[in-house]
Order: sequence, then C-alpha cells, then structure tokens
Amino acid sequence: MSVFYGRNAAQVNLYGVNSVSTTGGTILNQGNDADGGYFIQFQHDLAGCGGADSGVYIELKDTTANWTWISCRFQLSGSAACWSFSNNVGLGNYGAAVGVSGTANLLAYDPASGDRLSNGYLSYEDAQFASHNPTYACDNDANNFMRYNTGIFRRFTMTRRRNVGAGLAGMHHGRSCNSSGGGSVTIIDQIRIW
Repeated sequence: MSVFYGRNAAQVNLYGVNSVSTTGGTILNQGNDADGGYFIQFQHDLAGCGGADSGVYIELKDTTANWTWISCRFQLSGSAACWSFSNNVGLGNYGAAVGVSGTANLLAYDPASGDRLSNGYLSYEDAQFASHNPTYACDNDANNFMRYNTGIFRRFTMTRRRNVGAGLAGMHHGRSCNSSGGGSVTIIDQIRIW
C-alpha cells in the first residue's frame, strides 16, 4: 500500500488484471515493471477515419481490492485528430473492442468530484490544450494536444471514479484519424486503485 491523493492506494500488478482487450493494434509488451506494477505497451495499427479505430482496455479484478478510484499514467506517441480516454459522453468511444464499453465503467469526468489530470507534459493539462474535454476530442484544431507535433512524446496521470455496481472497470484509450505503426504507441502504467 502507498498513500495516493491522501488515501491508501494499492499498486496493480499482473495478478490484478482481469483481462486486456484490444482492437486495431498490437501489444508490444506487458507484464510487471521493475517496481512490480503492471504496464502495457500498445501499438496503434489502424487509422480509423471511416475505417476501423484502434484502442486498448485494461479491466481490473475486484479481488485485488475493494476500489472506487483508479489512477494511471498514459504515455503517448504519434498523432490523432480523434481520441478518447474512458469517455462517458455519447460520442467518441474510439477503438473500443467488441463487447467492451469505451466508458470502462467509470463515471463521467468531473473535476468538482475529484477527477483530475496531473503531471502532464504536452497534454491537455497544459494551458494551450485546456479548452478540450479531457476525455475525448475529434477535430483538427491547433489546441488538440494529439493532433500535431507528432514527434513529441506526451504523458499525464489521470484519476477517475468508478461506476460502482456497473461491473468490472479499468482504463481505456482509443484513437481514430490517427497515425499508425511504430511511431504510434500508448503505454499505460503506474496503475493504482483505492
């Protein structure tokens, strides 16, 4: 256990992962890192925009801990005009695998309820991108943090509330109208629950 946002938080390892669902991409690597926490490295192979999207969903077990909050770090390379992070708004569940909800059974993002973004680098936490909804976008605007600067690595930590009673939950990221292949990678790590 560690203290995270003032609460005792459990680091999720491989044992705590119930399943991983992907669409339109390749798992390059996954397992426990040097600190014992689960990570996954996913390559986006499909570009969407009228065709199939790409995305990855990590669903956690309930046996790990009785949890209502989740936090993880996203590290992103490549570009995407359209993207989502466990989106609860009607549009934009990009790359959700068949039979998997793009919402990942999390409540709608609400900073007033404690959801937050932190430790960002070229993410929508930064002022130039702050006008976008933090869970999805689909445009070519200059302030879309995933659209331009394709050679720059982006990262941030997202903290969300679980929709308790809706079933198993986790984190999802998907893309459409995006670059694909070796330079288009999502890494999800530092997953903690409490």
